[in-house]
Amino acid sequence: MVACARELATGMRDSEWMDGCPVTTTALESARRLPQVRDAAERAFAHWHGIVRDKLTAAGFDGATASDLAHTVVSTFEGAEMTAQITHSTTPLDLAGTHLARLVRSYR
Repeated sequence: MVACARELATGMRDSEWMDGCPVTTTALESARRLPQVRDAAERAFAHWHGIVRDKLTAAGFDGATASDLAHTVVSTFEGAEMTAQITHSTTPLDLAGTHLARLVRSYR
């Protein structure tokens, strides 16, 4: 989690805070008018959830716990990335990574 947060933070800082999540930005701006955009965003989030879930399952978590944690991880990183972009600070991502790692370890 910490490494992922660092990578996201580095990308944000290197882009001078311009490269946030294009899926979230696009979906929030157009989902009501363009349902196909909302559907594409839903598929993207489901894909990310699946990646995290599969990593957690491979690390030994049961399916239900891995799925629940995956939702939390994706949602937390999305919020942290948006906050980092708005505040021009890596702190939200750094803290998200640290606390997500603690959360995942607490399930061991």
